[in-house]
Amino acid sequence: MREKHQPPVVMYGLIIVLAAQVNMNLFISNFKISTGIIMFSVLLLLAGKYPVIPVTLFSAAGVYASRIAVDWFRQGTIGSSAVDNFPEMVFYLTYGVLFFLYCLKHNYDWGDFHIPVFFFFDYAANLVELALRLGAGAFTWKHQLSILLVAVLRTASIWCIYLVLRYYKFSLLRREHAQRYQRLLLLISKLNGEVLWMKKNTRLIEDTMNTSYHLYQEMQKERPDSELSRQALSVAKDIHEIKKEYLLILRGLSEALDLNLDDEGMHLKDIFTVLENSLNTAPTPGGRTLCLDLSLEEDLYTEDHYFLMSIFRNLITNAMEAAEHEIVHVRITQRLDDSHWLFTVTDDGPGILKEDLEDIFQPGFSTKINYDTGEINRGLGLNLVQDIIKNQWNGQISVSSHPGETVFSIQIPKSQLKGAR
Repeated sequence: MREKHQPPVVMYGLIIVLAAQVNMNLFISNFKISTGIIMFSVLLLLAGKYPVIPVTLFSAAGVYASRIAVDWFRQGTIGSSAVDNFPEMVFYLTYGVLFFLYCLKHNYDWGDFHIPVFFFFDYAANLVELALRLGAGAFTWKHQLSILLVAVLRTASIWCIYLVLRYYKFSLLRREHAQRYQRLLLLISKLNGEVLWMKKNTRLIEDTMNTSYHLYQEMQKERPDSELSRQALSVAKDIHEIKKEYLLILRGLSEALDLNLDDEGMHLKDIFTVLENSLNTAPTPGGRTLCLDLSLEEDLYTEDHYFLMSIFRNLITNAMEAAEHEIVHVRITQRLDDSHWLFTVTDDGPGILKEDLEDIFQPGFSTKINYDTGEINRGLGLNLVQDIIKNQWNGQISVSSHPGETVFSIQIPKSQLKGAR
């Protein structure tokens, strides 16, 4: 059965018929050596599990009809053309049947290119055609050497073309897999940040539940069995149930992430390459384009790459969302002093208002408002950045800003980055 999304049989057949028009007479009249069978083999090799017999029948009939049509165009009459070109049709049928039988035996799994097999296909099909034309004369040493040489040359051509096309196909697959891997890295980075927030909020849920229960106890002391005290107890119970469900979700996410967070680390340059590619291909407000300028004293390698990706993704995204120009310039520097990794992230945006500088790291603070819907950004990005830097690494982050320039400065103790070298 033909695999999904593969070209139809007619298209394959037409390509082979066109390729067969490139030909030459080798040593006897009408015995044409063409490139059609080369295209036949290459196309079916690359197609995998494909209906070989229909392609064979269409190709054989198409080549036969095209030969007759060409003779009629040149000579104005068909004459003996039908008889003269019939053996070539048999050649294609023989080659196709041998190809099909081999496919059945090996379940269409070629593995490495089998040079002797294709040499035999070509030689056997040529021998059948030559025997139809010359009878016993086909077995002279001169004719045998000729078709052996043709089989060698065409098999070598098939092998070379197949290797080139397969390498190109694999290159496209590697590129697609690389893009998928980049998207997976970003997804894990985002989920990792969300899990950190959920863990932080677990304490808030616990505190809220305890507060509700203490409120119930106080109300019971003053007015036992009052409706308000029962409502306070009900709130405490509901929060407890929410907490249990919340912890189950958190555990599931954490276990899923643990399977991915234990992989190898990344170098800084690779982290920023992933970020730049993803941010320039994802939809952005106003269709803005990121122009990232890196100045790295050392191409740091670390196993904390997901945290670093979360930090820089948030800072760069903020810069792109606040920008007033189509091209957003962000410069990132990295250097090492005696005990700290020092990073700066500088953008050329409108800057942050002086009265907002003290609040930007607070959860829920945001200046991003969608005036069409009234929706306000939840304002967790910079608080998440600060939380990772302070709680994961005992580091520090600060900001300075004026119109045309905002600079975030980050200090991370050298000993805190996991696997850093």
